[in-house]
Amino acid sequence: MAICWAAWAASLVYRDYAAWLYYWAGRYDQMMNPYGVDPDAPEPSAEDRAFHESLFIADLHADTLNWARDPLERSLFGHVDVPRLLDGNVALQVFSIVTRSPVVLPWMNCVTPHAPDRAALLALLHGRPVFDVRDRAFARIERFIEASARSLVVEGPELRLIRTADDLERLVDDRLAGQDVVGGILAVEGAHWIAADAEPEEVQREVQDLYDAGVRLFAPVHRFDNGLAGSNEGCERYGLTPQGRVALREAEALGMVVDLAHLSQAGIREALDLLEEPFTVSHTGIRAECEPPCRQARNLSDEELEMIVQAGGLVGVGFWPQAVGPSVWRIVEIMAYIGEIAESLNLPRSRYTAFGSDYDGSVAPLVEVGHLSVLTAIMRRHTPPMTPDGIRDVAGRNTCRLFAQVLPGGSPARAAEICDRAASATIFIRPPEEKDGEERLPLLPGGAEGVEATEQVDPEEEE
Repeated sequence: MAICWAAWAASLVYRDYAAWLYYWAGRYDQMMNPYGVDPDAPEPSAEDRAFHESLFIADLHADTLNWARDPLERSLFGHVDVPRLLDGNVALQVFSIVTRSPVVLPWMNCVTPHAPDRAALLALLHGRPVFDVRDRAFARIERFIEASARSLVVEGPELRLIRTADDLERLVDDRLAGQDVVGGILAVEGAHWIAADAEPEEVQREVQDLYDAGVRLFAPVHRFDNGLAGSNEGCERYGLTPQGRVALREAEALGMVVDLAHLSQAGIREALDLLEEPFTVSHTGIRAECEPPCRQARNLSDEELEMIVQAGGLVGVGFWPQAVGPSVWRIVEIMAYIGEIAESLNLPRSRYTAFGSDYDGSVAPLVEVGHLSVLTAIMRRHTPPMTPDGIRDVAGRNTCRLFAQVLPGGSPARAAEICDRAASATIFIRPPEEKDGEERLPLLPGGAEGVEATEQVDPEEEE
């Protein structure tokens, strides 16, 4: 009897302890993942919204798996879940796994791995592995796979893990057929548990284990230097280590996209000499015209942008102020800036940028995932406006091409076939009847989409 009473008392203590942990995990989530506000954000017109709904939209980076929210349920806080992704017409979302996130110590101008780790605190609050970084990563992978499997048996939209080019093609076909499905690609942001003295075979085995678990995007570093490479916010900022070279080669050979986000400049140079397949910098800003609270150290220089574009890399432009500055309009200005760099190199203007939101990354993004039509409106109203075909590239076709080429079973030909079909949905909005003496608004360049442009202001007429 005494044992029964003890067990009952222990269950009450555990229940209260777990409830307390989850309460504070939710409070911490609300504090760390608000939305930014830009009073100058435009209100999308009916034409903007209709064009937005015709897009295949993909985002290269969200840290949603770091939090306790159920990705299948609409939440009142945080940034991303499947219902809100559908609100924003997002077809493909990369879900990143952050395994360590040291705080920035106020007396240091770099990020050290020896600082207190927010990822460990979150793991404690969520009841996940606290001390073993590798176990922490695989626990989050399992959490996504469980949610994906559960989405098939509960009422509501499907969350589908994308592992191969065939999976991506099925996602495109099902979306075109009208199914409520969101594709998810798993990513690792910093393989910190791979030691600097690991043997090549051990490094290959670790990367293989990630691949076997379903990971298809591999970033060697996060915000501090590790055993694979130096970080652009690290204290030493060295290039690729021998273990880092082995890891990138193995990831590429297996059919994983390599992500150079957070990599030091030396590391980027060495990675570009090493890589043979298309790659990405999944979430970033640029140093040019980096207006506070934008932080230059975190962002790419013009020299780095030129190297990345020349090598065929895809730059995911972030949505948060430390990457882009205080205005949501700046997101599109950065996309246009990178397009100008591409044009200066005699390369297509719209082929090297994509969405790289960093949703749920302890940031305050300037546009909500359910209101991504705001970005579509800005792209159409930018001076000069993006062409419809250019918007389709940036909004998702470029990201689709990247994965359709690199994932197992992919190729440049398949990328063109799958992703041109994904972006082929056209809309036609019947223009309003013309009144006597009233001029029609001009169509955007590439206006075969049938969507009228909003009126553009002559820069010389602006105050």
